[in-house]
Amino acid sequence: MKNFIAVIIFSTFLFPINAIAECVTNSKGQVVCGGGQCKKDQYGEVYCAESGGGALLNSKGKVECGVGRCALDSKKNVWCSKQINGGAAIDSYGKVKCIGGCAPGSASLCQKAEVAK
Repeated sequence: MKNFIAVIIFSTFLFPINAIAECVTNSKGQVVCGGGQCKKDQYGEVYCAESGGGALLNSKGKVECGVGRCALDSKKNVWCSKQINGGAAIDSYGKVKCIGGCAPGSASLCQKAEVAK
């Protein structure tokens, strides 16, 4: 039993659950996918982060991505973990805290989603 539990724990570090690609339906009704988290922009176009990364809409309706997961601060700015698969959350003061530190989200880190085959 101990060996089984050790394999499960070790596997979790090798293959993190949030590293799985995400698929979304775009404005044309097509299923599109990306390496990481995906979001639709204000025009219904889908953009995705790379594997292990996050994607969120900024206050202007544009998708911004990061290397790790992202969160919105109290001013609706996108902040993302600097670490692949790293988490991000908002504290009680509306400030984003990230594993490995935070970096501003960027549209340049996003990729347009591809139609699933």
